[in-house]
Amino acid sequence: MTSSEIRRKFLDFFQKKGHVVVESDLLVPAGDPTVLFTGAGMNQFKEKFMGRNVTYTRAATCQKCLRTGDLDNVGKTPRHHTFFEMLGNFSFGDYFKEEAIRWAWEFLTGEMRISPEKLWASVHVSDDEAHTIWKDRIGISPEKIVKLGDHDNFWPADAPLKGPNGPCGPCSEVFYDKGPAKGCGKADCGPSCDCGRFVEIWNLVFTQFERMPDGRLDELPSKNIDTGMGLERITSVVNDTESNFDTDLFIPITGRVQEITGKSDALTLNLVADHARAAVFAINDGVSPSNEKRGYVVRKLIRRAWLRGNTGKGPFLYSLVPDIANIFRDVYPGIAENAEHIAAVVESEERRFDETLSEAVPVLEEMVSRSGGVLSGEDVFKLADTYGMPVEVIEQMCRDRDARACIEDFEVFMSRRKEESRRGSDISC
Repeated sequence: MTSSEIRRKFLDFFQKKGHVVVESDLLVPAGDPTVLFTGAGMNQFKEKFMGRNVTYTRAATCQKCLRTGDLDNVGKTPRHHTFFEMLGNFSFGDYFKEEAIRWAWEFLTGEMRISPEKLWASVHVSDDEAHTIWKDRIGISPEKIVKLGDHDNFWPADAPLKGPNGPCGPCSEVFYDKGPAKGCGKADCGPSCDCGRFVEIWNLVFTQFERMPDGRLDELPSKNIDTGMGLERITSVVNDTESNFDTDLFIPITGRVQEITGKSDALTLNLVADHARAAVFAINDGVSPSNEKRGYVVRKLIRRAWLRGNTGKGPFLYSLVPDIANIFRDVYPGIAENAEHIAAVVESEERRFDETLSEAVPVLEEMVSRSGGVLSGEDVFKLADTYGMPVEVIEQMCRDRDARACIEDFEVFMSRRKEESRRGSDISC
């Protein structure tokens, strides 16, 4: 089943359940300065979750998302991404736990044709209601319903003890069991194990409380549903692939990366494909590479991908834009329409970074040789300040040369230089 079919089946399924299908918001959330990028399907519905401007009570989306919290894992694991699409269904004071659970089960076992024997569920340790629904109404055997605590099955994680204040609630996650052969072999292996056997595919959040300043959880008069299922992940599960990167969302890109660079290792192919997708979507939504906030994220993604795939033959990432545009032509036609502009922005950033490195790399290598493999904070500062080399690039290039950069000393040195600069700029009478 293709990713396009899954995306369409999801939206059609919930439309038949009375949901309004809402177009994906931009990666730059409108009127929300609290986040750099849209990171979840619920972002565009914040007002409705607070009971304001509720023009419809049920919604379904396929939301473009961008997160960089797990950047170092991208390309190394089967399921970490920066850019991804989040399928979600939402209720604003309408249906609650039973419908959310029942429809999730119906979609997975019916529309996606996943065997019920392959599915497990987790619930918050205090959520007897959700546990009963899974056991008595859905019919999952009790040994396949796992009770977990605040960190795993509450949203936001650890909110009862740590906050933040505001709407929150327990959640229930649905897991796909890839089978004992894919696991660690331990007798107690289950959804909370990180061996890779169990894949979390859907999170159902039951927003039923408001956390008060004193830590008290008060019942909300109007309860909401907020769910999220990654398109990349469900596409991998439905097609029984080893990795999200082995689906039609990535194969045309990774194949093109291999063709252009001549590299075939999975880390390079996956990281470059992931970062290129993220940069293309961000640029299409109006974010250009720069040294400030959102622009810096895009610049960082392009430079990380360039470093990983670079063969010394100049820019190459920009040539991936048509392949990415083609994958998403039907659902996000704007990328194809803006492909020439997007490619020009990416190529310009590649050339700028290539010029920076051509000057800085020989200096870094001389520093590493002279220092015995440990780059001082002052050296890191010089590379960053004089040559414009990003600190994370310095770290990566040191690792590639079995060396280490003293980032802690760099930060101390940087603070000292800023203070000296501030004092030097004071005007005395």
